[in-house]
Amino acid sequence: MSDSSSSFLHVAFPAGVRIEQGEDGPRLWVRDEPLSLGVLPRAIWDAFAWLVDASVSEDALVGHVEKAGGFQAVVFLHVILAKLARRGALRYLVQGPVGTLATLEPLSPRFELSSQPLASVRRLRLSRFAHVRRDGDALVLESPRAHGRVVLGHAAALALLAGLAMPTTPDAAVERLAPHEIPAALTLLELLFRTGFVLAAEFDGNTEEEHRPALALWEFHDLLFHAGSRRRLYGRRVGGTYRLAGTVAPPPAVPPPSEPAIALPRPDLALLARSDPPLVEAMERRRSHREPGARGLTLAHLGELLFRCARVRQVHPGERDEESSRPHPSGGARYPLETYVVVGQCEGLESGLYHYDAAGHRLEQRGGMTPSVRALLADAQVGSHPPRVLLILAARFARTSFKYESIAYALILKEAGVLLQSLSLAATAMGLAACVVGRGNPELFEHAAATEGAAESSVAEFAIHGCTPEEQPLAEPHSWP
Repeated sequence: MSDSSSSFLHVAFPAGVRIEQGEDGPRLWVRDEPLSLGVLPRAIWDAFAWLVDASVSEDALVGHVEKAGGFQAVVFLHVILAKLARRGALRYLVQGPVGTLATLEPLSPRFELSSQPLASVRRLRLSRFAHVRRDGDALVLESPRAHGRVVLGHAAALALLAGLAMPTTPDAAVERLAPHEIPAALTLLELLFRTGFVLAAEFDGNTEEEHRPALALWEFHDLLFHAGSRRRLYGRRVGGTYRLAGTVAPPPAVPPPSEPAIALPRPDLALLARSDPPLVEAMERRRSHREPGARGLTLAHLGELLFRCARVRQVHPGERDEESSRPHPSGGARYPLETYVVVGQCEGLESGLYHYDAAGHRLEQRGGMTPSVRALLADAQVGSHPPRVLLILAARFARTSFKYESIAYALILKEAGVLLQSLSLAATAMGLAACVVGRGNPELFEHAAATEGAAESSVAEFAIHGCTPEEQPLAEPHSWP
């Protein structure tokens, strides 16, 4: 930091960092694991003792180390502090007359403070990927591009961020604050600049995020989702943690059946194994068909496709709750996806909305051809006519989030992709004219199916337009339930 700001910048150890005396001298422990720092001067260990229970200004810390160990110890101190930050074992606090203005928490081994000083740029602008949200009782500033987060401790920090939405000079960014708040706010501004939350604004007012193609082509929500589900950050639990077990009841592997329902024909899998084209042929023949097929669909077609791809083969006890087995893979055998069938034209089936009972291989009637159901078919139209049948893959989100933390939604989308590919290849083998739909309308689906969006909503769609010209007539259903 610059000389003018170092008195407002404090450092401290986060909770979980402690110093213990060992046979070979003091040792630093981080989250119950020893951190190897090599042989450190006594002056640095004495300074570290201050950081365990309180924050210390950068000026005071450097002054103490320099007095006790000289200039060489000060150089060593800065190297060790940077190493601690990369291990998530150091926090930076901006302290002002009003208390803690903000706290920077490093979250990644790639964390570092840029050496470029704030004084080197004329105008600044907040990163377009930066966002403020509530985390527990605190407001935090985060960005998928940053390797740390900032806990906002005072309204002056929010006022500073508001002034950075437009390109502005450092002085103009703090001019709306009270005079006694400005020095600490300038320290925070420099900290935000050196961590990438605030960027240099170029001649046209934009930043590198608008000028560099690799960044300009990312939309905010896409990069946020990518980083949030893929990056490993300190303090973030990832994987099968069952974080709400004992608080929230586990959702069943299969929803309870409902009536009225229509039994679907079951194909003879042994016969299909002999008559189906090889996998490589099905993959090579697969095409996206967006126009009406040569012939229409029948109940037998629909029953076979759903049986091949989406049925429940078995429900069995899992680690904490029920799990199931189906033809396609699912993260942790959670199988959150439910298939809804929107029927426009299908021989043997009335038009309307149905839910596929994957355990009973039945279609449960959810409604007739209402305006909402008709709108679902129209929304999926990409050719000259809407699809004859639209399969909507909806997720019961709790099935996956009950077990998984940080990656639950990513797992759901991966499963949807797997099921869409299964449907595509099975449809090709059956001679159906079908295609994956690139977008959907979750609000329209929720209204038509009467689901609560936060609990169950659509994540993917698959349109069936009929049979392709080369399709051979389908044999009569091999067996009925």
